[in-house]
Amino acid sequence: MRPNVNQRLAIARCVICVGPGGVGKTSTSAAVAIEAARRGRRTLVLTIDPAKRLANALGLPEIGNEERLIDPSAFTRQGLAPPTAPLSAMMLDIKRTWDEVVTRHHPDPERRQRLLENPLYVAMSTALAGSQEYMAMEKLHELSSRTHDPLDLIVLDTPPANHAVDFLEAPNKIIDALDNDATRWLLEPYHQKKKLTKKLFDAGSSFFIRTISRFTGTELLTDLGELLAGFQGMFDGFRARAEAVRKLLAADTTDFWVLSTPLQADEAQDFWARLSERDLLVAAVVLNRATPDPYDGAGPADPAALLAAIQRAGGSPELAQRVVAVTQQMATQAAAERARAEVLRGAVAGTPVILVPQRPEDVHDLVGLEALRQGLFG
Repeated sequence: MRPNVNQRLAIARCVICVGPGGVGKTSTSAAVAIEAARRGRRTLVLTIDPAKRLANALGLPEIGNEERLIDPSAFTRQGLAPPTAPLSAMMLDIKRTWDEVVTRHHPDPERRQRLLENPLYVAMSTALAGSQEYMAMEKLHELSSRTHDPLDLIVLDTPPANHAVDFLEAPNKIIDALDNDATRWLLEPYHQKKKLTKKLFDAGSSFFIRTISRFTGTELLTDLGELLAGFQGMFDGFRARAEAVRKLLAADTTDFWVLSTPLQADEAQDFWARLSERDLLVAAVVLNRATPDPYDGAGPADPAALLAAIQRAGGSPELAQRVVAVTQQMATQAAAERARAEVLRGAVAGTPVILVPQRPEDVHDLVGLEALRQGLFG
């Protein structure tokens, strides 16, 4: 029988929360990290959420690309038990992470500096499609392989995705975009002249490139050529780290949590199927923001008795009727969502499916995270 989430959290080295936007990945990631740290595991949660909700929820003024330890007193001030192991948080800064990767791994100091100052690199490192996912992978590799203050568990909050494979395929897409036959063809004039500072598009360049330059400007194409040339010598490292992360994701100590809502149960099943096709371990499917059952699963109360009880408490007949109508509607919706979750349980081959009730307000503090943690782990 597949281990439950409590058993998996005791042995997992990495938990990766995936799903579409707006389903509670950031809050769930934080709740999982708190649970692990409460169990004595040195834990770090890495978020990509630029809204900084995680910082507010964890009692931090801000979170950035530098790791921030969570002060245990933030929990005690809220009347909550603090973690028994250090818990820290980071928010991925795409531009800074790109710069760190180039600075750490580029083999040539002079070309490295030119690359960092290239206008197209500055734009690419923040706006290129897939950059966020790829830099999350680079940061995951850095954190998982560090030797100082080694981590027992990394919890990764991934970018919103329409499909589970969007996150997984980002490294290959970025590498292929920077290193393929087309870019090598574009770089040929550089390799022939052996001088990056010399104009790429002189009389010896191809007729096609000279034609393009009339419309785009030689300066832009020169920047592009220098950008691509600047990455030369780094591709083997890119591929090696991407392969290391692929092995990490496929390890039996890496758990994927699929996040969705009851209304998006079909989407959750699709995420589960795509991850399972790649032999990746899905430890849980979480359906956040489920409709609370006003009768707590005990079945609807007698409407006449409920009406009478509300009126005895001082409510008007009109108020009593509205309350009864709302509770019956909520009970019907909750029952439908439980049925949808049961169908999903049958489709995901024993993977735990967890329904987490909708809270009156969004999670914005440790008290809200504690309620979410209890919903996830009981």
